[in-house]
Order: sequence, then structure tokens, then C-alpha cells
Amino acid sequence: MKRFFYVQTKAWLPAVIWCALIFWGSTDDVGGKATSLRVMTFLHENFPTLSWEQLAKTIFYLRKACHVTEYGILAALVFFGFLHSGLVGLRRFWSSRMAILTFLICVGYAVSDEIHQSFSVERHGTYEDVMIDAFGVLLGLTGMWVWSYFKRGTLRKKPKAAAELLYSQAFQSPSAGGFKAGS
Repeated sequence: MKRFFYVQTKAWLPAVIWCALIFWGSTDDVGGKATSLRVMTFLHENFPTLSWEQLAKTIFYLRKACHVTEYGILAALVFFGFLHSGLVGLRRFWSSRMAILTFLICVGYAVSDEIHQSFSVERHGTYEDVMIDAFGVLLGLTGMWVWSYFKRGTLRKKPKAAAELLYSQAFQSPSAGGFKAGS
């Protein structure tokens, strides 16, 4: 029983910590005007030729890029949680079931985060942010799929045996419609 809890903790702790960081970033102390003012000051000092409107637009796009990035990372961590915990019960690396569960969990967390922001004084939750977060989750899952594609390619240990089997069936078995190599 201790082994089960150890495995589950090791699998899910990174995702839980990342969720706590997202939750903390949704508060008035860290998010909203607090970071916007710091970023605007930094940008204004380093790019003095930008107008205030251009700075505000840049900060807007940076904040949305942060939404995409943080939820892409969350998707990867939740996917790894499923992969390493054994809860889904699959031995292969990529699974549509894990991807769908990951998507639902991450988008559900995005909705709960926007609800949390709506109780904040300086922040408010929007449906647009949930859609941007869902896009980040899709990007994270796409990255996991690409990574699993390359991982599966490096994990295959017997490509020579498969090639030799195909060769022997195609070129040496007349009953299979092939021909002998010497003829």
C-alpha cells in the first residue's frame, strides 16, 4: 500500500504544484495590475520609443502567451501523471483516453481558475481566457503526441528482425507470391 501512495505522489506531485502556482498567480498579489505595472516599466525602460498604447498591447499579448504556456505545461504534467501512475492501465506511451482525460481535467481547472479570479477584487474571469487556456492544453497535448512519436521510434528494439522477416517472406517464399533471391 505504501508503494502505491509513493508512486501516485511521485506521478501527480508536479501537476499539483503547478496547479498551486497557477492558483497563486490568479491572486491580486501576483497577477493583474501588479505584474502589468512591472512589465510595463521594464518595457518602457528598454524600449523608450514605444507608445503607451503599444506597450499596453504588448502586455496584453504577453499575458495571453503566458496563459497558453502555463496550461500547455499543465497538460504535459497531467499527462505524465496518468502515464506514470498507472491509473489508466495502458502500457504504451500515447493514448487517446489519457489525452481526453488530460484535456477535460486541464480545461476544468481553467474554468475553476477563472471562477477564482472572479472573486478577486482587481481581476475578473472571462470565457475568452478559458478558450485561450484550452488552446494551450491542446498545444501541450500536441507536444506530448509529437514527443511520444519520437519516443516510440527510439524504443523499438527490433526493427532489424522485422525487416528480416519481411525480406524472408517476400523474397524466399514462393507460396506467398514472392520470388527467390537467386532466380
